[in-house]
Amino acid sequence: MSVTATEAGILSPGERDLLLEAMASCCAESGYAGATIESVVERAGLDRPSFARHFESMEDCALAALNQIAAETLAAVATATSSDEETERRLFQIRAILELMEARPGFAWLAYVEARHGGTRRMRAAYESGARVLALMTERVSGGDDGVGRPPRAARAALGGAEAVVRRALCREESGELSRYLPDFVYAALVPFVGQKEALRESRAAAKLLAKEE
Repeated sequence: MSVTATEAGILSPGERDLLLEAMASCCAESGYAGATIESVVERAGLDRPSFARHFESMEDCALAALNQIAAETLAAVATATSSDEETERRLFQIRAILELMEARPGFAWLAYVEARHGGTRRMRAAYESGARVLALMTERVSGGDDGVGRPPRAARAALGGAEAVVRRALCREESGELSRYLPDFVYAALVPFVGQKEALRESRAAAKLLAKEE
């Protein structure tokens, strides 16, 4: 008698990704509190046993989705178009974050909205952990690790301002247009490190780049 891969306990490599994508989409549509295992598996085109093979609970699935988008964000920044010119390098690295959020709107909502305001304590802790890592990366991207004395929470403040730009766009249902917020994001992310004058200069450079591409 033949045995299927599922019966043999072999997991489809795509199941987990489908569930994570469905979790993010359901949270964006109904909020974490309104999402259920049933709605997630239905969105994924799977069944409840499929969910159980990967996750013990909704919270576990949401945490895995948060870890996924955090890893993708770090990878996007690390692999952004490189340049020997510091301002251009920062611009492309920051833009990479917005383009990722634009391509993954459900994950963006889960990370920037639900994890902070509608999720569980463990989700908020995961959000803060990822935010600390991204804040340190933001500090390096902006040149903030040059030894110059700054308030200890400058990097987190910079990231908080940039996150507010993303949240505003998401709440306005403008996730497909996040790239156009590049000038605002650049300014918010850089001003604590380089000052208002330089942050405005780089924000204008971002605006020129967008105008050139239109």
